[in-house]
Amino acid sequence: MKKTMILSVEQAAQAARKRILNGGVAVGVLLTGLGVAAVFAPLLLGWSLAVILMAGFVLYGAAQLLAYLETDRQRRSLWTLLTGLALAAFAGFSLWAAFATPYGSAALIAGLGTAVALFTVVQGISQIITFDEMRRNGVPGAGWVLAAGLLNAVAGNLIAMQPVIGWVSISTVWGIYLMVSGVALAAESLSDHRGRSADA
Repeated sequence: MKKTMILSVEQAAQAARKRILNGGVAVGVLLTGLGVAAVFAPLLLGWSLAVILMAGFVLYGAAQLLAYLETDRQRRSLWTLLTGLALAAFAGFSLWAAFATPYGSAALIAGLGTAVALFTVVQGISQIITFDEMRRNGVPGAGWVLAAGLLNAVAGNLIAMQPVIGWVSISTVWGIYLMVSGVALAAESLSDHRGRSADA
């Protein structure tokens, strides 16, 4: 009876390991496939990603509006209402234009590219301010923060000058990252499985 119980526990553990292996390899292959698509068809994946992000903005804006309506009148924030309206209206209009007008997809990508550029520049300025505070307080690593801030500021301005090309470039970089991550995950899953098989 005890031996049977031990065998059943070992079988369950082996089945769990096999599921983890299959899941890791499947996710790795999926990430690699997405990465290859992003590298060799950056405009297509960039457009798909833009649509997904805009749909997310619509949902987030709707959630902000719902939160505003469900909050007590005394505690409602006008900022929440304006943010929800602006996000939902901008993203909804962009999605409508992308599917209803001939040049809507280019406008959608250009809009998101401009938004990414603005965020990148703001992030760079924030890092430069952080560098100044770190330098005054003698915190090590301030130089790296300054380098990252300057890089973000330059990259943001380059993307702002050509938002469509910038968005396609970002999609390509993401593609390379996804490819490397997918191959690494699949290889790690397979090597872990082989190591466990050898131990057994």
